Amino acid sequence: MVTSPWYAMLLAWTPMFLFYGLFYLVFVVPPLFLLRARALDETTRALWALAIISVPIMGAIAFVILQPGQREA
Repeated sequence: MVTSPWYAMLLAWTPMFLFYGLFYLVFVVPPLFLLRARALDETTRALWALAIISVPIMGAIAFVILQPGQREA
């Protein structure tokens, strides 16, 4: 049986794509849920969502460290 080189490439790259997809979801979904609970105007909320989605690790870390829209007690 002759296998296609595309099959071998697909078999080799699939675990990496699954790992990256899981990694992306772990770093994007929780900060987006936290963003929904913050008291921010629509433009600021949209810019934070864009930052979190486009640069998942840096955007999520910046959001968690800066904590925009949260008042100090």
